[in-house]
Amino acid sequence: MLSKNELSYIEDNLGRHSLKSIAKKLGRQPKSLEIALIRKRGTSNTKISTGMVTAGELAKTLQIDRNTVVGWINRHGLPFIQRVTRYKKKFTFIDIEEFWKWAYENKDRIDFSKLPANSLPPEPEWVKEERKRKKNVRNYRSWTIQEEKQLIELAANGKTFQEIASILNRSTLSIEKKYRRLKAYKRDLR
Repeated sequence: MLSKNELSYIEDNLGRHSLKSIAKKLGRQPKSLEIALIRKRGTSNTKISTGMVTAGELAKTLQIDRNTVVGWINRHGLPFIQRVTRYKKKFTFIDIEEFWKWAYENKDRIDFSKLPANSLPPEPEWVKEERKRKKNVRNYRSWTIQEEKQLIELAANGKTFQEIASILNRSTLSIEKKYRRLKAYKRDLR
């Protein structure tokens, strides 16, 4: 049985340190901490117990690519917290209330019409109005193998990046970057 001080230490450090290092500090076995967490919280899954969503879960809910969420974090100031869950794996967590504050200031980046009602509670009132507007938001889209082949073929046939961008419905900048990456990859294979 863990003491109140030990339980308090676990609560304070869960997510900052792996379960293994917390157990070592307390002179306990990681499995005993898992059992204690199940008794106290109903789960030993530290990811679930944060009350936040991961970048991947947010992306899935918004029906966008995970890289778009990562881009919002890196380039547009979406607040996040990185936490270690259980043993080693790090997750990027987003507090839902912080997301809504950020989303209000960045409405142009999100197509709320794709967001199911109350899928990220508590949902602010302004989202209902935004959901009614269908937006043509241009966020990151993963490249398919077919698109990559088409890019190489169009470039080989003398099309400009601007023409290719129009054909593939992507930005000229993304076409240029992808083309360079594909060429570099092909060079590395030789």
